[in-house]
Amino acid sequence: MCLIKTVFHVHTDYSDDANASIEDVIDNARRAGVGCVAVTDHDTIEGAERLAEAAGSALQVIIGEEVSTTEGHVIGLFLHEPIEPGLSARRAAELVHRQGGLVVAPHPFNRIFGCSLGDHVFRLRDLIDIVEVCNAQNLSPLPDRRAEDFARRYRFPTLVGSDMHHRGYLDPCYQWLAPFDGPETFLAAIKRGHFVKSPHSPGYFVRCAHVILRERLQCGAPEGYGRNCTRRRPRGRLVPVPVRTEPGLLTTGYRERGIES
Repeated sequence: MCLIKTVFHVHTDYSDDANASIEDVIDNARRAGVGCVAVTDHDTIEGAERLAEAAGSALQVIIGEEVSTTEGHVIGLFLHEPIEPGLSARRAAELVHRQGGLVVAPHPFNRIFGCSLGDHVFRLRDLIDIVEVCNAQNLSPLPDRRAEDFARRYRFPTLVGSDMHHRGYLDPCYQWLAPFDGPETFLAAIKRGHFVKSPHSPGYFVRCAHVILRERLQCGAPEGYGRNCTRRRPRGRLVPVPVRTEPGLLTTGYRERGIES
């Protein structure tokens, strides 16, 4: 059986903090011998859809989304419709399942960026399908160890994620999988998959520091980052707040924790 080199957790320039174009990802995949990518842009599936159209039969593309919820990030795979940000993690996961997709808990115990589920992951156990147990952006091995312990304890299938945000760094982490054509066969494949785990190179983290520094200095993102992104993504966990849409009518919106609306 011919195994497929599969890279999970890929961001394109449809994410506000990534600069890889559709063409960059396809070219990088071709040069690295990657047969499948799971594209998980922030709060949109447009980049994944465009990449799938452009790649055609040359590259298998899983349509995914990394959703910003009130408890942290949740990833949906095999999506047909985008999931709106600002929902609870439970509601976002339910909407993924409603369209036949799979729910992944990405980097659940990474505390650096404030966007992981953390202890909320324990309350989402009944809806999680897969746990990301190695994320190439984790500088410390401790979050990955906690994720692996969590997955082992509750017997979740696992995968490893590149979490690529900078072009040219597609595949430090990947899995060799048997051929699959949908959610059920994908789940079966990862249960028997062979995982290659490695962090990103030092050059990748230098690029991360550059992007973060520009943001902190309010200089804007470097050229090319978020080129096709249509809205800014909140950086931390979201908290629901009442929003007045017209006199006498309140609805629910969201803001970043610790930032006044």
